[in-house]
Amino acid sequence: MIRRAVFAMLGAAVCAGAFADGAAPLSDDAMKEKIVSFVTLPSRLCGRATLDFRDELKSRKITNRSWFDGDTNRLARLICELAQTNNTNVAEMMIESLGEYGTSAQLPFLYSCATNPVLGETAVKSVLRIEGVTSNSVQAARNYFALTNIPPKMTQQRDDVCISLVDAAWGNGVPLAVRAFALETTYDFAANVNQCHKWLDDVIMRHDASYRYSRRRLAVLRSVYSRGINQYSYSYVTNAINELVAYPEANLPD
Repeated sequence: MIRRAVFAMLGAAVCAGAFADGAAPLSDDAMKEKIVSFVTLPSRLCGRATLDFRDELKSRKITNRSWFDGDTNRLARLICELAQTNNTNVAEMMIESLGEYGTSAQLPFLYSCATNPVLGETAVKSVLRIEGVTSNSVQAARNYFALTNIPPKMTQQRDDVCISLVDAAWGNGVPLAVRAFALETTYDFAANVNQCHKWLDDVIMRHDASYRYSRRRLAVLRSVYSRGINQYSYSYVTNAINELVAYPEANLPD
């Protein structure tokens, strides 16, 4: 009986101490201020922090902060609300954060951002992290790739999205039909849109050994060549075409 009483008093003391230390949940507005400060800090320190410190910043998690209330659904909701701002830099960082902290409840918002020429890259990557490779997420990537108003300085980001799609398509549990849809989307992007073909070509071959010596790859390479590419990619593409034609071409599998 005495032991129970001691434990009861200790429990009451802990609870009292917690509230005395201000451990009560923060309001939504206060939590948003914490989130914005946390998410934007690495960007604000860029160029001033050491590389080691910036690496440490990237490894931080909101869920490890003392002010996090333990409600992951609330956290995702607040980040999503913060993403709906006219400040493009903040919106992009919040959409990226949804890839780590978001839930399926934020997918409609992320899908709505997939065709935004500035935010689409981050939105599609976050969709892939939350939902994985599905027919819907592949279509979101396809819609993003089809945009014709991507700012020139962001064309490389679109290549990165396609690489992310290929990597994710070989994840565990991806249905073969969905993987095929992802590859069809990738081939179309590679042939008609992407800027640095070697990176994407390497990723496809890393996952699909049959692609290296195939008519599929030759068709993509020829399309890339006819479209016109930079000097670095030109040398890579012409060498790859010559290798495949010498195979000989007639013996290449589909």
